Amino acid sequence: MPKRVGNIYARMEAPDFIRRCIAIGTRDSKKRRRRDVRRVLADLDGHVATMQRIVRERSFCPRQPNQRTIYDVSSQKNRDTNSVPFFPDALMHIMEVQAMMDVLMRGMCHWSCSSVPGRGGRRVYLRLKSAMKNDPKGTRYAAELDVKSYYPSLPLDRLMEAFERKIKDREFLLLLALSLTCRPISLQEAKDQGLTWRDITQGRRGLFIGFYLCQWAANYYLEPLDRFIMTLPGVKYMTRHMDNITLLGPSKRDLHKAVNAIRDFMGRELGLTMKENWQVYRTSFTAAVEKRHRLLTERQRRLRRPRMVSAVGYRFAHTHVTIRKRNFLRLTRQARRTKKRIEAKKPISPRLAAGLLSRIGQLKHSNSYNVRTKYIDPIGVKVLKEVVRNESARKCCSQQRLYSGGAA
Repeated sequence: MPKRVGNIYARMEAPDFIRRCIAIGTRDSKKRRRRDVRRVLADLDGHVATMQRIVRERSFCPRQPNQRTIYDVSSQKNRDTNSVPFFPDALMHIMEVQAMMDVLMRGMCHWSCSSVPGRGGRRVYLRLKSAMKNDPKGTRYAAELDVKSYYPSLPLDRLMEAFERKIKDREFLLLLALSLTCRPISLQEAKDQGLTWRDITQGRRGLFIGFYLCQWAANYYLEPLDRFIMTLPGVKYMTRHMDNITLLGPSKRDLHKAVNAIRDFMGRELGLTMKENWQVYRTSFTAAVEKRHRLLTERQRRLRRPRMVSAVGYRFAHTHVTIRKRNFLRLTRQARRTKKRIEAKKPISPRLAAGLLSRIGQLKHSNSYNVRTKYIDPIGVKVLKEVVRNESARKCCSQQRLYSGGAA
């Protein structure tokens, strides 16, 4: 067992640490417009002192989250998201993560990407693009798999055991258990009753979608799986974006063995289930296989042709990169809608312009010259940027008038 770290709870009492956590939590401009966040920023010193007192007195009591169901456009699923007030609940989650971040980062797989600063989809994109381009023989086959209902099915007692392997601060572990379960009891009351994290998380499953703390916990829990995958024969390249895993290798048989081993490891060591739609497929042909492929019927050739690796919104081939079909359709629809408004001499809404600019940014990292020529050039990126720039200037002026008491 690696050397564990203690005295983590004491890190959260420093005023500078609390200020830094508030800055991290209010970095997003949309979040700063929330009423509870504006209240904190208006009296920063007072809220820092209050939070310091809460930490010192162990009086933090988690509130029950507000739950609502939203439609996730990217995955085309209905998700139950949860939210809590920024002060003190969401701020306490940020403080817990920041206090133990160095502990969580120690030993983390280099290709474990998601909810970690500097480790987003960009790192997965660069890894897959480089592997497919520079090593055609080693990436002849690919496997895609993910965890079934990862957030709702994660066992909290095993998660806390994973935290305990690196953290020996019992007080901090108890606080983590209270935050992950949202049990309405303060830390001091739990200590007075002699409760431990085992009493709170025993038999509990599931993380709250939308909590800053739960994102880090979900990513950290799969760390043993990353190390196990890196030791499997036949897996030459591996990336993981939260629970979506992509494997590349030269042998189809070895990748099938690796998928079976990963399924057994998930159930045995992590208490999780692999999703049934996992797949192993060919990404390229050898000369001999291509010769036999020509002898097949048209239908057989269509079903057995090589495929492109799909991950983080892109599709990767050995010679080029394209965007996914779903993203391409949304791009073309937005482009047609914008072009029609320009031809009709109607104003373009800032939301439409910002959304189209975001999708145009995705085109920069793919081989899509014909798409830009057909859909983007007739509109003009400068026109879209001008719309967003004017909207930003309008908001700044209205905010200045508000702060100056309504003066022009």
